[in-house]
Amino acid sequence: MNLIANPADVGILAATSSILGGPKDELTGKDEGPVAKLKEFFAELKDSFTKGGKGAFEVFEKNLVFLKSFGVAVLIILAIVNYLSYKNVGLISEKPGLFAAESAVFGISGVIPFLLLWFLRNKKADFDAKKIATFSVVLFVVFFILNYILEMGGLYAATFYTQTKEQEEAAKKAKEIEQTNMSYSDKFMTSLGKTSNVVMLIIFGSSLLCMLAAAVCVKDLRPEYSRMAGVNPYIIFFVEMLLFGVISAVPIFFMASNRNALSEHTVKEFLMITVKFCALHCILQASGFYTYLFKGEYFIHADDLKHWKKTV
Repeated sequence: MNLIANPADVGILAATSSILGGPKDELTGKDEGPVAKLKEFFAELKDSFTKGGKGAFEVFEKNLVFLKSFGVAVLIILAIVNYLSYKNVGLISEKPGLFAAESAVFGISGVIPFLLLWFLRNKKADFDAKKIATFSVVLFVVFFILNYILEMGGLYAATFYTQTKEQEEAAKKAKEIEQTNMSYSDKFMTSLGKTSNVVMLIIFGSSLLCMLAAAVCVKDLRPEYSRMAGVNPYIIFFVEMLLFGVISAVPIFFMASNRNALSEHTVKEFLMITVKFCALHCILQASGFYTYLFKGEYFIHADDLKHWKKTV
């Protein structure tokens, strides 16, 4: 039995270890590779359950930024690949004026819920017109551009694509024949594409789970409203949640109409989007995000849910 390690194997192991370990920080001597970063992330997540609301919210905030950044990066890549591969930008090239109007509606649907929340959760003295106008314009532009990216990425083409049963069966048979005659390289690329989708789902799912973990830890379950003082805050929150979900989902009808795709499926999409945004609204409340956004404070959760701690 040969106990002497193969030099080639040792070299591969050393190279792999170097890549995963990454470079060391010159001041602290800590590893900065992917494994070290992953360990650091889970350590922060663990600490969030012992630090209280502030620690948990910081983890939530990092994940929210990561999720948005990653999502936007993926959408931009999809848009570029879709354009280079198919030169197809859907409604942007077919009806540019109508698509611009659609993007404006999409932008407004993002601004209105924000204004509603700001109005209900801030006193008149804090309802700063300049600050509101700035945030509204920024939000509108972000959603307006996002609508273009979604169209260019082919997501709307998939969302609003409808087939009859006969067309579905014909497409299924054609796909089976295509897979039978597919070369090894084509099969490899198809497998790679599916793997990429799974990886994306895992990353998104992990981020959402971390958000939920932060929400469970912080438990900011007492929404504070500066207006309608005589009304139970949970009733206001319920109405606020429904409006948040419905207003965010309403543009789906206009978008489906622009693509001649209005059907029962559109109603299902509307209900699904409404439910998703209602759930997101609850997570943002429970995680302390709204308190931090509108009051500049961390929610400190204790046994008696005591107090707010001013940070600005």
